[in-house]
Amino acid sequence: MNVEYRDFEEQDFSALRDMMYCLYEEDPEGQALDDAKIEKTIRENAAHPEKIRICMIFADGIIAGYCIVCFAWSNEYGGDILIIDELYIKKEYRNDRLASEFIMHQMRAYTNVAAIAVEATPSNEAAVRLYKRLGFEASPNDHLVLSLS
Repeated sequence: MNVEYRDFEEQDFSALRDMMYCLYEEDPEGQALDDAKIEKTIRENAAHPEKIRICMIFADGIIAGYCIVCFAWSNEYGGDILIIDELYIKKEYRNDRLASEFIMHQMRAYTNVAAIAVEATPSNEAAVRLYKRLGFEASPNDHLVLSLS
């Protein structure tokens, strides 16, 4: 299988939107998703590529998934943290190592970051197993969020 990655382009909107809704349907424990949030994310991606990147994942020329990657400074880690905010692979491409390979690609592409962070809801056991298999460990800190929207 030939796997490629590229930044989101407007022509990807429909596929990206569909995959985002699939992710939130399959893993509903997080915040609710709507079109306004998707459009805001796409606008932020276009305006601030140093802060957020939407990456499209292709298998043999077909969109197989997407990832939202964000960057944040961490005093604790002494540098930028690459945050894999969302990583979604379509069902028919799962178990083909696309998610693992994407994360490994990010590790090779961003050698200047101090750490990579991922998040998964507790019920998403497959994602937690994948991340642990790749060497991720639970953070010693609990991450608490106060939603302002």
